[in-house]
Amino acid sequence: MLRRFAAEAWRRADTGELADEELYPCDAQWLGLYYRMHTHEEDETARHYQIAADYGERSDG
Repeated sequence: MLRRFAAEAWRRADTGELADEELYPCDAQWLGLYYRMHTHEEDETARHYQIAADYGERSDG
């Protein structure tokens, strides 16, 4: 099911339509890990708020 989407994403990346950050969404992956962690260090919370600010999302939840 996802193969055609992946193929299209790689095609767009090859032609320069997608930036590396869009092809490899490490911030989204990191946030997924953050929300699964039981405790958060100060620097991790700061990164969470920065990612939320960068993408215009609420950071209170």
